[in-house]
Amino acid sequence: MPAAPTLRVLVIINPVAGHTDAGKILETLKATLTAAAIDFTSVETRGAGDALEWAKSASGFDRVLVAGGDGTVMEALSGMIRNPEPVPVGILPQGTANLLCRSLAIPIDFKSALALALSDGVVTAIDLGYLPEHDRYFAIVAGSGWDAQLIEKASREMKDKLGFFAYVVTGIKSLFSLNSSNVSAIIDGKSYRFRAHTLMILNVGGIHGTPLAIGENVSPHDGALDLLVASNSSLWGVVKLVLRVLTKHFQGGSELLYFKASQFQLSATPPLKLEIDGECIGETPFSVEVVPSAIRLIVPREYAKAKSLHYEELTHP
Repeated sequence: MPAAPTLRVLVIINPVAGHTDAGKILETLKATLTAAAIDFTSVETRGAGDALEWAKSASGFDRVLVAGGDGTVMEALSGMIRNPEPVPVGILPQGTANLLCRSLAIPIDFKSALALALSDGVVTAIDLGYLPEHDRYFAIVAGSGWDAQLIEKASREMKDKLGFFAYVVTGIKSLFSLNSSNVSAIIDGKSYRFRAHTLMILNVGGIHGTPLAIGENVSPHDGALDLLVASNSSLWGVVKLVLRVLTKHFQGGSELLYFKASQFQLSATPPLKLEIDGECIGETPFSVEVVPSAIRLIVPREYAKAKSLHYEELTHP
């Protein structure tokens, strides 16, 4: 009799993400996948673009698992969107922030995330943002101003010592050195002008299951993106802005504005630095467009149900 078909899995590992012990990860993966009789191939990233190329060329696999931080995950998702045979992607968080996992309720614990990606989760679609001039995608945010400043100042040494709190420390410091620019924006074809120190185009706006959020009704499942415009760089203005975010008073003030749309063109004088998903890539001007339902991700069933999302069961050959 012919042998029963087995699940074929590609595992992409960033061996230097966060506090990753690549050897221990591989040991856990091999033990788990071998015990489940899963046919798997594992590859380690050696430089920028590796995860993108492996995901882009992955064929014949039933699933792609990515062990790394937000940058590695986004590389893999950028490759998968270019793959003519897209397959579900499971994330095994190993980075400093792991913001995408936290926003989608994917467990931060490695073994729990692995169980979710192999059997416990469901498959649902998420939107991505795309920057045509850079030919780059993002899953979380494309930001200019405060967030790009804090990412630039959070050194590798600080992230190794403090983990996620490295961003908190540099973020607080950056709040008191903000400089505003004259901003021109075209949002779904309509022109606007602002005086602002921060522009953030959001695909996700909060951490699922927690009160942490930087916007309301910001969702990676709604086929749109949300622009946050933060102005008033004085000390009192910054304090008011922080208080508004902490108390979730997102609407009703001139120092914090939101726009939901599918296309944005932004420029600033003087220019503002630009980051996407934790990587500084240049400065303004830039344009962004949404790619609805771009990627199929494995998420907890409870998350999909709580968000009333369409989802598929994982296949088990």
